Amino acid sequence: MRTGQSLLEYVLALAGVAAVVAVLGFLVLGAVGYGVRTESLVSSECP
Repeated sequence: MRTGQSLLEYVLALAGVAAVVAVLGFLVLGAVGYGVRTESLVSSECP
């Protein structure tokens, strides 16, 4: 195994982990936004 190949594999693995973290972050932000909307609907005084 050459040094360049292992470096490329580390970079690709890091990019994959960063992509997974980014997707999970967007999902969490979406869930928080949905929760805020639900809370405002529940606490509103309109019937």
